[in-house]
Amino acid sequence: MAANMQAQSAYYKKERGFVYMTSLGYATGLGNIELETKTVKNKNFNISVNQFLGYQFNNFFYMGLTAGFDFWRHTAFIPICLSLNVNMMETRIAPIFYLNGGYSFKWYVSSKPEVMDRVVHGTCAGPTGETGLGVRIKIRDHVIMQIAACYKNQYSDIRYTIPVDGEPDNSAYTTNSVQKVLYHFAGARLSIKY
Repeated sequence: MAANMQAQSAYYKKERGFVYMTSLGYATGLGNIELETKTVKNKNFNISVNQFLGYQFNNFFYMGLTAGFDFWRHTAFIPICLSLNVNMMETRIAPIFYLNGGYSFKWYVSSKPEVMDRVVHGTCAGPTGETGLGVRIKIRDHVIMQIAACYKNQYSDIRYTIPVDGEPDNSAYTTNSVQKVLYHFAGARLSIKY
């Protein structure tokens, strides 16, 4: 048994040092958004591409900065987050947990309301967060693949129109109201750590 444990420890040669990780994720919107005049479903999707640069303190814990792009249906963000990553076991295939928190800057936004809901989603920069639970698979000495289920959120604005008596309905072209919203997403993330 002692030889087996020693062999597993020897399998993970890198205990500390700089690490890099590239991630690709997809998440779909959750829940409804309650506005003053109506309820809108969060039908947004989120495709993310992120790069992590951090330091591995031991075989179980590493942290650093993550930056990338979050693409929604008609808008995009540039998130920059502090990232904490935990490997729960020291085996070739092991469970993992991660937590990201930071701020998303606006990249672009469509000013025209969506055809069906007549709202403009995610119109300003704001705090963002993500957490995930999954599994890592060691492919080579310094190459690890991670697959995780994730939950994401983004604090931003939603723009919409409140009808004004005696004025034409221009809600298909412009908005006249804004509300702060915490958008929720659930999805999956694939990462390669090297």
